[in-house]
Amino acid sequence: MATNYQLQSHNFRNNYIRHRDFLGELTTLRTDQDKQDSLFTIVVVGGQNRVALRSVNYPKLYLRHQDFRIKLQEPAGPNDQVFWKDATFFQEPGAADPTGVSFRSSNFPDRYIRHRDFHLFVEPVDSPQSQADATFHKTLPSVRID
Repeated sequence: MATNYQLQSHNFRNNYIRHRDFLGELTTLRTDQDKQDSLFTIVVVGGQNRVALRSVNYPKLYLRHQDFRIKLQEPAGPNDQVFWKDATFFQEPGAADPTGVSFRSSNFPDRYIRHRDFHLFVEPVDSPQSQADATFHKTLPSVRID
């Protein structure tokens, strides 16, 4: 059985990665829908700690970057190589805290998932602020959501 995680912001501890309107966002979780939208299965997609973040409530959809914005989308088919390159990340120790995690783009290796203005992008991590914005803590959901 796969483990579902919420990804808590390192520098905004009341905020979590979630999808809203098919975009990656960082928000507080006020409603049951918010909580469902914040659950992801971390799927191993190859060696070297390569992973994809699959939505729990929309299990055909994954977080991927497109034009450097994080979006929730489905591959066009099993051989959609562009999609899988954009949806694959290296899971690494957190840039600001090694007890957390950071997700580095596999096809743009100088860019990480980070929040800016509470929206998710893949961007370079080149300052203490951007390191904190690119660090998340994997947590188990406080309430079981089926």
